[in-house]
Amino acid sequence: MKASQLLHTAFVCDGHADTFRNLVKKGGDFLKGTGGWHCDLPRMRQAGLNLQIEAVYTSLEEVGAQGTALALQIFERIHQTVEASNGRLRLIQTRSQLVELLSRQGQGVLIALEGVDPLLGNLDMLDVFYRLGLRSIGLTHNHNSPAAGGCGANPVAGLSEHGRELLDRMSALGIMLDTAHLGRQAFDEVLQRYRGPIVNTHSCCQKFVPGERNLEDSQIKAIADTGGLVAVTFVPKFLVTQGESSSHDVFRHLEHMVEVAGIDSVAVGSDFDGVDVLPRDLQDPRDLVHLVQRMLDAGWSDSDIAKILGGNWLRVLGSVLPN
Repeated sequence: MKASQLLHTAFVCDGHADTFRNLVKKGGDFLKGTGGWHCDLPRMRQAGLNLQIEAVYTSLEEVGAQGTALALQIFERIHQTVEASNGRLRLIQTRSQLVELLSRQGQGVLIALEGVDPLLGNLDMLDVFYRLGLRSIGLTHNHNSPAAGGCGANPVAGLSEHGRELLDRMSALGIMLDTAHLGRQAFDEVLQRYRGPIVNTHSCCQKFVPGERNLEDSQIKAIADTGGLVAVTFVPKFLVTQGESSSHDVFRHLEHMVEVAGIDSVAVGSDFDGVDVLPRDLQDPRDLVHLVQRMLDAGWSDSDIAKILGGNWLRVLGSVLPN
């Protein structure tokens, strides 16, 4: 089957999952695939998924020292898992590690922070998390954070002074900026401040499903203009206004993103283990084959499909990560 061949020959990256938070909070083993989660090492290998960007997320109810402690637990679980894997799973922190993962076609994880609440408004904490392997940050979840306004807050804030200082430090360290969950005002202010490619790791298009979490065409274009990318997500409520969703709906949003941003600026960010319900034929990484088949059926070239699957992530991460 050609779709499966493409997944096992191309470099494949998924821009967003919440697996390790679930492992810490509710149990399971990433290496053995226990716990009932969407993503794990056996499924990554079966799917041909090379790099999973794993989010460290703390909820609005877990702010303050409690949230920081939970975030550190999630970091620790990732490190323990990588160490216990005996080289089967790698933690990607530098460009050279990314290149090595590409050449080996193995499996790796990259750590992202979803909402900066665990930093406690302290820039020094960013350096601590950076040394622990943090390489991507979304400034907010849906609520306002100490750095910026979240898309679900009322009223929605812009970018704070702490947020501006954070963006400057992130750019200097080589930490990717994720605009998912940002409110409109904060999004516009971030574009003016951050130096480097900007991404949105898991969103869909307002053209099909209105709402603050989905992207307007102007935002998709603005992100592409930074040299970054937008990654289509599998969250049903962002894909369709009602009813069941499938890979058909994901492809519809993906195709529109490509029309607006170009083939070099679009990717995939599933949100595996961040939602309870998924499209009926995209239940875990092994089902990526159905999305690839949609691209093949639409007449997309192998090279264009490879860009969507991970080539564009390679380009952006290769330009942001430290040497």
